[in-house]
Amino acid sequence: MRKTLTFALLALMAITAHAQHFDWVKSYSGQEPTGKFWNYIVSSVTDSHGNLYVAGQFANGAAIGGHELLPITPHGSQADNINATIVKFSPDGQVVWSKALHANDGNPCTVNDMVIVGDTALYVMSHVNIPFRDGEYIYFFDTLVTKDNASIMMHSDSTSANIATAFSILNLDGEFQEHHYLQIAWIDSTGQVVTLDRQDGNTASSSRILNQDFPQGPFCVDRDGNIYIGQVPTDIIALLDGSGHQWFSIENGKLSGVVIMVDGHSRFTFFPENRPALSNYRIFKFSPHFESLLQYRYVFADTPYWDEDVATSGRLAIDADGNIYLCNTVSNNFGGSGSVSLVGGSDLTLTGREADMGFLIKYNSNLIPQYIQQIDYRNTPVSSFSTDHSYFHSMAIDEDSNALFVVASTANLENTDSMFVGGVQFPANKNAFFLRFDKNSGHFLSYGAVPSNSISTFRGRANLTNVLCKNNRVFALPAYQNNIHWLDNDINIEPSKCGKGLFIWDYAGTPLQYIDFNSTSSSSEPGTALALHDSALYVCGYSTSSMTIADTTVYVSGSSLAYIARYVDTAFMTPYVHTNDPIDTGDVSITLVDDGAALVAYPNPFRQSVRIKVQGGQLKEHNGTVTAILTDLSGRREEVRLTPIGSGQYTLDLTSRPQATYLLTLTTADGKQHTVRLLKQSDIFDK
Repeated sequence: MRKTLTFALLALMAITAHAQHFDWVKSYSGQEPTGKFWNYIVSSVTDSHGNLYVAGQFANGAAIGGHELLPITPHGSQADNINATIVKFSPDGQVVWSKALHANDGNPCTVNDMVIVGDTALYVMSHVNIPFRDGEYIYFFDTLVTKDNASIMMHSDSTSANIATAFSILNLDGEFQEHHYLQIAWIDSTGQVVTLDRQDGNTASSSRILNQDFPQGPFCVDRDGNIYIGQVPTDIIALLDGSGHQWFSIENGKLSGVVIMVDGHSRFTFFPENRPALSNYRIFKFSPHFESLLQYRYVFADTPYWDEDVATSGRLAIDADGNIYLCNTVSNNFGGSGSVSLVGGSDLTLTGREADMGFLIKYNSNLIPQYIQQIDYRNTPVSSFSTDHSYFHSMAIDEDSNALFVVASTANLENTDSMFVGGVQFPANKNAFFLRFDKNSGHFLSYGAVPSNSISTFRGRANLTNVLCKNNRVFALPAYQNNIHWLDNDINIEPSKCGKGLFIWDYAGTPLQYIDFNSTSSSSEPGTALALHDSALYVCGYSTSSMTIADTTVYVSGSSLAYIARYVDTAFMTPYVHTNDPIDTGDVSITLVDDGAALVAYPNPFRQSVRIKVQGGQLKEHNGTVTAILTDLSGRREEVRLTPIGSGQYTLDLTSRPQATYLLTLTTADGKQHTVRLLKQSDIFDK
């Protein structure tokens, strides 16, 4: 009897306690040349079953728990081989399958980005070298391609060169559905496509087009299968002219247009406009299977103040309505008081400063800009603009709260400087942070920071490269240097070292949690990818020093090391909100209705009854009675009555219900339904 009771108590404790631990940690490290760091993760996504897919780079010899990432024996020159991989993990950390891209003789294969679409397919963009010389080969996922069978990658009648951006679609079992290869070529002032002999002087090259791969950038896919790709164009090339190579561009009249090659054939030709002198960001919208170019858009109009402009690949995101969001950074080459307008954006402009500046733009599905947001500096000495920088690194969308989150950082700002976003001022010494915007209007809502007490040098800056937001929690993976103050604690790092960890805020920017990875090297980098499925948070990145995640220490001397870890916290499954109500005896579950209105259910977990509070709205009534739908884990639904106890406040008595997890569906006066997850725990505890 005692054994049975003990087991029951342990089971109840396991159910009612919030699990907070790392389930597993995986890593890989290949053999890199000295000074190269090629083992890292680029992107991660999860499917509805909690399987994890990661895309990244690896050097030769890399393996995960004995699973070799490159299943063939490489040959040829191995000194500078960088490879790409896609790996699927089951929720328990087992490798389900992996795919590799590898080329010989130092030709790099890299993966740029990966997204999951409709819980059925993975879309992957990568850089490849298609063999066209004797002895060249590429292991393209499951296929070994040489010069003799290169036509299986690109048509044999292709006149294009060998570098390309491979756009691949896989099902979730790792089987390839289709491939497309994108390249860019140029039209000269005579209207002819420029061939390779114009660059190398070899007449034998006259049958091959001078081209490059589709310049690396992010992409996203809408619900109709249309593909949006962002890129920093390089519409400037070196051609033989007279005694040697000369740089030609569209501006100097030697080039007149751009050709997009798809699968080795000239598909789409356009003649650029609104281009500053060297580079400008542009976005392409292709139909499914790249059958047509539906739209292309340069971001900024030409302006005399610009010299180099956009120089990073940036990030793209798409919301449920098909709107596109771009975050990026412009280089420090504005004039001190200049500004530049958006193409197609009427009076929308980016304010100029002599500093690197992050910006955010919303486009509709036709790539018409709707608004722009940026970090701006005021009361900052002009002399400091050459060293003051702000960067927009990445972003995420939370459809439930209608919000857009951008991770950003600043460098070399003095405490006397001021930063503004949307006219709202916040201290410059908050130098690694997220920014929250209303995604419809662009209105600035809040921010959360990782403050450092030493920010006068670059090493005093914390970096954020990825962000995840859900259930009123914001997750980010900064690498920080010097001392920071977090949750009333000082985290101290030697001046020459930096630390790494997982930071969690609520949407208002209140610090909630920090998990230290115990990495204190002089070259630690931020984590690069996050994915969340129910209570499991997947954390990915790389390190060049010893790092401890939970009880696992990962380190390979003389190399970089990619890591993938699964962190479990059952609280992640329900929204979080801070409340000062004295009746609150546990965590609080919240569903956001809209900006400023919420439904709150607490305490959660509960023992007998739950209190419902309506903030900024009201529940639907019928003949003066408010009801809700209670669903248990078996799917049984039952209508329950809420007892009013005050203005906008109700209780729900569930004393007679068994200890279990329930879903409570509430209907507001506007007819919308909102569901909160409730956990009833045993009355045994706290008696």
